[in-house]
Amino acid sequence: MKVQKIEEEINQTENHLASLKNSLKEIQQNCDHHFKGNNKYNKCLKCNKVIALYY
Repeated sequence: MKVQKIEEEINQTENHLASLKNSLKEIQQNCDHHFKGNNKYNKCLKCNKVIALYY
């Protein structure tokens, strides 16, 4: 495989990943959260958003 083709594939993958991250962020912002967890973190049962309660 040529270097240019590999770099092009990496760029396409990075763009796709950025798009997926934006979609996930939008879904989690608009979610009507139902958290469940323990004393260290809570996790939404609908969108899997995690909130740390203990550091």
